Formats: sequence, structure tokens, C-alpha cells
Amino acid sequence: MFYGILSLLVIKLLFSYLNEELAWWTRHFTPNYIKYNPLGMPVNTTEYVEYLLIPLMFIYLTVYFRKVGILLIPIFITFILYILNLFTAFYTSSELLDSLKYALKISTPIYFFCVLVVHTKLTGKSIKNELVIFVAICAFLSVIALLLFNPTFNRGSFRWPVFFSGLHTHNYVLAALFVGVSYMLKNKKWYMYSFMLASFLFLIIGYNVRTVIVFYFLFIVVMLYLTSGFFRYLYAKALLFIPFVLGLALIYLRDFDWNRFSSGRLTMYEEKLDILEDYGFKDYLLGRGWGSDLIKTKEWWWEKKGSHNDFLTYVVENGIPFMIVFTLLLLSLLFLSKRVSMILATLIIGYLLTSLLSNGFAVRPQAAYMFFMVFAYIYSNNKSYITKNE
Repeated sequence: MFYGILSLLVIKLLFSYLNEELAWWTRHFTPNYIKYNPLGMPVNTTEYVEYLLIPLMFIYLTVYFRKVGILLIPIFITFILYILNLFTAFYTSSELLDSLKYALKISTPIYFFCVLVVHTKLTGKSIKNELVIFVAICAFLSVIALLLFNPTFNRGSFRWPVFFSGLHTHNYVLAALFVGVSYMLKNKKWYMYSFMLASFLFLIIGYNVRTVIVFYFLFIVVMLYLTSGFFRYLYAKALLFIPFVLGLALIYLRDFDWNRFSSGRLTMYEEKLDILEDYGFKDYLLGRGWGSDLIKTKEWWWEKKGSHNDFLTYVVENGIPFMIVFTLLLLSLLFLSKRVSMILATLIIGYLLTSLLSNGFAVRPQAAYMFFMVFAYIYSNNKSYITKNE
């Protein structure tokens, strides 16, 4: 069953390129799902895989329930999300499956994390080999994309081609795996430093997806702190200059166009705050249902778009309790060990930051599976994990 789950995930990766949609700036290209689809696979093949993947993960966790242990906490919290979605569906007369989509996107990668941890308990082995295989597969598919696929477009420029369900998801997948490779190199510091620098530049030069860059940069900063006395000393000295830097920033950024810098997000936030002012108590409690977050603004006039902030989207569509439970679910993963790991805390903060700044890992299960595979590898190699769970 374990390798069946991994095989389904590989299939999900292999056919993820079918999900890529052409943007307005790339509309003259022939979509990859037409050019490179000899089997005639449907565009939403990766979603169909989920119908096999989710039940198989539940069967696995049920069969080896004795090893689940403290992992029951995040699993239980995911069911609270489903219950809240059921109430939202009833309240808004939404389609049930549509209402459940956000909870499923958040939860299924976490079930995968639980499967990986249970596997390490059963076998006593790290999942390093499995992670290396997925790194190799994703690297191979990324090279194929670079050689054959259409270029992408982001922030005024054409960017490198991608494989995994579009520009942003592809970058999230790569960043998660870059974290995994960096961590595997932690005992070879200079190899790790070189890899982090090269991969960071790769993301900037090739794609320049800012939220992903922030996520990966946060990880790099913490890894440098944890592995080098020089950087700890440098960070301590840098703290002394923070008030001075903030003062200069306030002076020179007074006339800065933050809305343009945020690609129109501030306009969207203003529109959403106006909408939320009209919400009643039940609306704040349960939201207004799937799709209610999509609106047109003067910045994004050509089509309806969401908040580009998962927390705000959850409040608008599912209510404040859903947003709170989502946050608690992620934070609960930090307390599965006897002692909170700084690197795991960094990853969870990074995960939540991607949701705060944009549509992050929470709504991109393709990338979240890779994130939680890396998370499970680091978690199961943490000595405090053994102390708490054995």
C-alpha cells in the first residue's frame, strides 16, 4: 500500500502538466495538453488520481492505526474543517464537493505526511531514498519542460517553461524539494551553501515568483544561522542596524506605490473589506460559499480573481472559524515532538506566509505533497521525534 501511494503520487506528477492554462500573454501558444498528449488524457487527470490516493491513504492509516499515535491530533482537526464545510454548504446551498474542496486541498497532503511517518515507525528506516527518487523525477520532468514546453509569463516578462500545473505551483514544488536537498547536505556545509545559492538564483532568474522566493529565503536564513557561527554573529550585529534601516525606509518609501508592488493586491483587499462590512453574524461564522471570493477589480479587470490571500479567502468563503482551525492545524504539527524544532517551525511559518502573501501551499496540493514529504523526512530525523513517539 505504501508504494502504491507513492506510485499514485508519481502519476499525479507525470500528468500535472495537463493542468497548465495559458495566460493572456501566452494565448498564441498551443497548450501543452494539446501538443504533448498522445494518450488523450483528460486535463483534470491529476484530480482523478486523488479519488484513488485519498482512500488508499485512509486504508493505510487504518491498517496501521497502532502506529498513528499522536498523529491523530492533526487528523482529527482536518475533520473539523470538513464539518465546517458541511455547514457552509448547507447555509449557502452550495454543491457539497465544491464546498469541501478547500478542506481536502489542505488535508490530503497532511494525510500523506502521516503515512510517511507511520512508514518510518514500521520500518525503522528514513524516507531519504524515497525523497531522493522524487527529487530525481521532478528534476527530470523540469528539464523536459525547459527543453520542450511553452515559456511562461510573470510580472511583465516571459519566463522559463514549467511542468507542474503552472508557473506558481511549479515553483512551489521546486522550492520544497530544494529545502529537502539542502537539508540532506547539512553535514557538508559548503556543498549545502553552494546548492542553496545556486537554487535560489535559479528561482529568481528563471521565474521570479516572489512568494516562493520569500519562503525559500526564510529557510536559507535559518539554515545559515543553525549551521554557522559566523552567520549567527553577523545576524546579531545586523540587529543593531534594524532601527536605522527602518527609519530610512520610512523616509524613502513614503511615496512608494505599494499597490503596484503588490500587483494589485491592496486594491483587492480594499474591495474585500468593503464586502466583509456587509457580512452578518452567520456570514462571518460560515462564509458565503465556494466562489464568493472571486471578483473583478480595477487592477484585474479582465477576469474574476480571488483575494490572493488564503486567510482572507477562507473568511470570505468559509467563515472565521474555518480560518482559525486551518491555522491551528498547521501549528499542531509543531507539537508532535517533545521539543519544537527550529527548522520545522521555519517551514510551518513559511507555509503560512505563502498563504498570507498569496495563494500558497494550502491551495496547491501538488506542491504541498512535496512540502510534507520533506517535512516528514526532517521530522523523522529529529531525535526529539523518537523521544515523544516511542
